[in-house]
Amino acid sequence: MSFRLYKEGQGKWARGALAIILFGVGLFATISIADWLEGNGYGDADLFTIPFLEFGVQVRSLLSVGVLLPFVLAGIWYYNKPTLSDFLIDTEAELEKKVTWPTREETARNSLVVFATAVIILSWITVADGLLRKLQSVIYG
Repeated sequence: MSFRLYKEGQGKWARGALAIILFGVGLFATISIADWLEGNGYGDADLFTIPFLEFGVQVRSLLSVGVLLPFVLAGIWYYNKPTLSDFLIDTEAELEKKVTWPTREETARNSLVVFATAVIILSWITVADGLLRKLQSVIYG
């Protein structure tokens, strides 16, 4: 039995990003559970020792691997799932060929507009807050 990728070479960035995100979430969950088990004193005893390495395997290590494994398998499964893979392949192709990306100058100009708008709104909220505080002190003394 051979392992083949669905539409190999297409949508590799989008599908790879999905697999990496799933792996990252699984790794975060694994580390969190291992820390929680260690902090609460669960699974500290060695379950068995690997010969020649003199490495003790603890219950919390096995539980942590048991949490990571489904995330890794889900990443592999989603990477090859035809409906999701087709969607990610189409999305990546559209981003590469159909989307018009702004130039550096347009991005700088638009960023300046966003910054100016944020400063104006911040100023308006600050003035309104000051006036409302003043009104509150007049009403409630």
